[in-house]
Amino acid sequence: MKNVKTAKNVYVVMTVFCIVSGAILLVWPGLGLEVLCKICGFFFLVYGLAKISSYFTKDLFQLAFQFDFGLGIVSMILGALMIFRTAHIVKLLGFCIGIFMVVDAALKIQTAFEAKKFGIERWKWILITAIASGIVGALLLFSPVKATKLIVRMVGLGICLDGIMNLVVVSNTVKTIRNTKKDIIDID
Repeated sequence: MKNVKTAKNVYVVMTVFCIVSGAILLVWPGLGLEVLCKICGFFFLVYGLAKISSYFTKDLFQLAFQFDFGLGIVSMILGALMIFRTAHIVKLLGFCIGIFMVVDAALKIQTAFEAKKFGIERWKWILITAIASGIVGALLLFSPVKATKLIVRMVGLGICLDGIMNLVVVSNTVKTIRNTKKDIIDID
């Protein structure tokens, strides 16, 4: 139970960081794409480590962290590319983040339907945030926009929505067992 609680807390901190980072990019898009690329690269490295470590915890429903190992590896590779191949990635920044967001949203849509099967009442919120995040990710993928500030704002909106989506998922699907007393059933 302690591992699940720790993983949940780390996940919440990371998602709040996503929301704040996205909001900063929305408000101050003039940071520049190279600085943004390096910051995003560092974030994806840390985010990938957090996702991989959260995969190995076991929560009651095992929904929130079920795809985190694969997404953690993808996040770390993307982060390393953003840091060490900045000049190449800057041209594809919106596209790379768009791909990540669409994949993450698709997996969260699946999580929403699985949460519905478990009887989790707020499964619709997971679905709504996943669809919103997926739409922004798709816009980043297919955006013909060349204006740097608009791209940075779109990336900021995407990161912010992804953080909100992950916060909704973890707060509605990660459950710990508070009372561990075992019931004994006598069969005569």
